[in-house]
Amino acid sequence: MKNTSPAFLRLVEFGSKLAMGLAVLSLPITSLPLLSKVMGGTQVAPASAIFILLLAVGWTPVYLLRGGALPAEMKPFLLFVIAAMVSLAAAFFLPLPPYKDYSILNAEMKALIALMVGCVTYVIVAIWHRDQASLTTTLQLVNVSGLIILVWSFIELAIILFRGGNYPSFMEHIQALISTRPLYDLGFRTRVGGFTYEPSWLAHQLNLVYLPYWLAATVTGYSATKKILRISVENILLAGGIVILYFTISRIGLLAFLLTVAFVFYRLNAYLVRWLRNRLQGRSLVKRWRLDRLLPLLLGLVAFIVYAGGVGGLLVMWAHLDPRTARLLSLEALPSNLFDFAFKVDFAERVIYWSIGWSVFARYPLLGVGLGNTGFFFLQYIPNLSYRLPEIINVAFLANTLPNIKSFWVRLLAETGLIGFSLVAAWQVVLWKGGAFLRSTRSALFRTLGWMGAFAILAFLAEGFSIDSFALPYLWFAMGLLTAASAFARQDKNQLLEN
Repeated sequence: MKNTSPAFLRLVEFGSKLAMGLAVLSLPITSLPLLSKVMGGTQVAPASAIFILLLAVGWTPVYLLRGGALPAEMKPFLLFVIAAMVSLAAAFFLPLPPYKDYSILNAEMKALIALMVGCVTYVIVAIWHRDQASLTTTLQLVNVSGLIILVWSFIELAIILFRGGNYPSFMEHIQALISTRPLYDLGFRTRVGGFTYEPSWLAHQLNLVYLPYWLAATVTGYSATKKILRISVENILLAGGIVILYFTISRIGLLAFLLTVAFVFYRLNAYLVRWLRNRLQGRSLVKRWRLDRLLPLLLGLVAFIVYAGGVGGLLVMWAHLDPRTARLLSLEALPSNLFDFAFKVDFAERVIYWSIGWSVFARYPLLGVGLGNTGFFFLQYIPNLSYRLPEIINVAFLANTLPNIKSFWVRLLAETGLIGFSLVAAWQVVLWKGGAFLRSTRSALFRTLGWMGAFAILAFLAEGFSIDSFALPYLWFAMGLLTAASAFARQDKNQLLEN
C-alpha cells in the first residue's frame, strides 16, 4: 500500500469515521426489521452490525495492508474462536438426537453467523480506536445515543404511568421502523423497553455500555464534553439511566448494576478503612485498649452493616414494584429444592433451560456439542416438572424453533466445553488486568475507560445468565474500547504514568 493515493486514504479514513459514528449512534436498535428479514427472521438484528460490516469490508483491509496489527489482549478470544470452530466441526461426528425438522448444518450456520457478528464487532472496535481523539469522539457519541434512549424511554414511562401503556399511533409507527416487536405488545404495557426487542435487552445495553461509562466518568470526574457548574453530562445521564433501568423491571439487570455499584463501594471502603486506620492509629484511646489489630476488623464490620442495610433497603423497595421479588422476600413456605424455589419466584423457565444446558455439558465436557446444537437435546434432558409450565410446553410441542439455553455462561459450557469456557474466562481476566493498569494512569480518559471496562465485566457476570446471543453488540463494544485503550496505554506506558 506504499503507492496508495493520499486522496484515497483520506476518503477511506473519512468513510471509516462516518461508519463508526453511525455504528455508535445505532447501538440502541437491537432488532431492525429490514436486517432481521435478511438474517432469516432472527430477533437479534442490531442496526450497528450494518456499519461494522462496512468497516470490516472497506476499512480493515487497508488497515492491515498498511501494517496494522491486532492487540495482544485479543489472543485468548481469538483462540476461543478457533476452539468454537473446532467444536462446530466435531459436532458432525456426535450422535445428536433429532429435533423436529432441524438439521445440524442449519443450526450451526445460524450460530456461526451470530458468533462472527460479535467477533467482527469486537475486533473492529478494538483496532479502529488508535488514539485518544478517536476514543473521546466515541464517548461523546455514546452520550448522544444514550440521551436518545433516555428521552424515548422516559416518554414510554410517562405513558405507562399515566395512560396505562396505551401508546399513541405515532410512537407505534416509529417503533415499527426500528423493531420487530410492536409497542402494543403486552411486554411494553408495564415495562420500559426503549428501542429494544424486549425490556430486559434495554437493561442489558444500559448495563454493558451506557451505565458503565456514565458511572466511570462520575467516579473519575471525567467528561467528554464541557461541564457546567461542575456537573457533567455524564452525571445527569447516569441519574436518568438508573431510573430507566429500574423501570425495565429486569431482576438480572438490577443485580448486574448492583454488582458494579458494590465494586465502587468496595474500592471506596478500602480507601476509607486505610484513611481511618492511619488517622486513629496513634490515638491514645486506641493504644490504651490495644485496638491496633482489631481496628481494621471493626471498621470492616461497620462498613458491612451499613452496606447490608443499603442492600436490604433496595430489595424492599424493589419488592413493592415486583411481586416476584416480594414472594422471594416473604420467606413463607420455603421450597425444598431449586425447582420449587424457581416456581415460587416465577423463574422456573430459566432454571429449566440452564439445567438442560448443564446436562449437555456433563455429557460432553471437553469441546461441547458445537454452537447452536444444545437445542437438539431439549426433549431428552427436560425435567418432568417442566410440563407444569405453559412456556416450556409451547417450546417443546407447538413452536417451530430450536430451543436455546438463555444463558451465555451455560451455553459456553454446553456448546464449547471446558476449553471454550476457559478461554473466554482467560480473555476476561486479561482485560480485567488491562483495566486495572488503565486505572493506575494519570490520564482521566484512560482511568475512566479502565473503570468502565471493570463495570462492564462485572455487569456481564450477571447479564450472562439472562442473555445467550453472540450477536448483541454491547459486550463486544465495551470490550473493544477496553482493548483499544489497554493496547494504547501499553505502548505509551511511561508517558501516561508521568503526564
